[in-house]
Amino acid sequence: MRGTFSKCHGLNCLRYFSLRILFVLYLGLVVFALFNRCNHCVVTPPESLMDKSKVKDWTDNMCKPDLQKLGVHYEVVNDEAATFEAISAANPQVKNGGKWFPSSCKPWQKVALILCYRDRLWPLQLFLQRIHPMLQAQMLDYQIFLVEQSGTGLFNRGKLFNVGYLEAMKQGPFDCIVFHDVDLIPEDDRNLYMCNDHARHLVTAADHHRFHLRYYNYAGGVVAVSSHNFKRINGFANIYWGWGNEDDDFSSRMTASNMLLTRPPTAIGRYHSVPHRKISRFSKSGNSLFLGWRRRWKTDGLNDPIGMAHTVLQIQELPLFTRVLVDVGGPPDNIDDIRRTHPEDVSIWWFLTYFYP
Repeated sequence: MRGTFSKCHGLNCLRYFSLRILFVLYLGLVVFALFNRCNHCVVTPPESLMDKSKVKDWTDNMCKPDLQKLGVHYEVVNDEAATFEAISAANPQVKNGGKWFPSSCKPWQKVALILCYRDRLWPLQLFLQRIHPMLQAQMLDYQIFLVEQSGTGLFNRGKLFNVGYLEAMKQGPFDCIVFHDVDLIPEDDRNLYMCNDHARHLVTAADHHRFHLRYYNYAGGVVAVSSHNFKRINGFANIYWGWGNEDDDFSSRMTASNMLLTRPPTAIGRYHSVPHRKISRFSKSGNSLFLGWRRRWKTDGLNDPIGMAHTVLQIQELPLFTRVLVDVGGPPDNIDDIRRTHPEDVSIWWFLTYFYP
């Protein structure tokens, strides 16, 4: 030890101790993550979603998708033939508005699949080419809603999903709502697009994350929630303008409402991410707003008349989906005040337990 200190001078000494301090901190985070278990995160098989005890009007004619036959991984191909016309021709039973239901049996749930969208034509075509045959193989009664933000202002994913939910519920009593990013394409037909009594995060492994889950509390990409539970947690937050943290806010709302975050096994919840140009995060959003989620979640969402202010410009029942064109406005003038109001709603300890289990 004496020899080590005798050779340590100036910048070399500073570098020596800095590296060791960083190593100890890194090792501490690793150990913390190993022992910080996510008790509300549960892996459940697809079969658990077909529980007849949860069905009010159970009959012997309930649809029974054969999971063994569905258990074939779909190899995603950037198919240049994925045009709207070709997809429609390949799915003649899909009705205008992107609606389909099985005629030979009673489906377990009526599902609304909601896409938030702007300027993603190629990912949209690939997605529709894949999703219609998959949902039909799962024997679901479904309708696809494309909620498109007008203009070129900052994108608001959470608010678009809220608008999509409201518009979907006007068209039918949907049991299950699947909120879906348009650039994520499922690879396995066994990943049932259905809801349970809690929340179901369907993306357990995506290729752009090297088929690893980002962190256990992560609820981004694709999440299925019953219409009842979505209303109970006040939907998504409206305050996140630009990409970032609205999914973490959503996950925290579910946890605060004593909901489990369930997932399919990793081998089933695999997704391909269609490459596209990334939109930068709005500098006044992100983590600074997320730190104030706890005090804000019961008033920032579906029940917020100011935050939910929007104008539906057009609704079209197109052959493959129902298009809802909406003007969601822009960030509120007092967003700086909102960001500063709750800077310490959650502690650093809570922050670590959220991102490092």
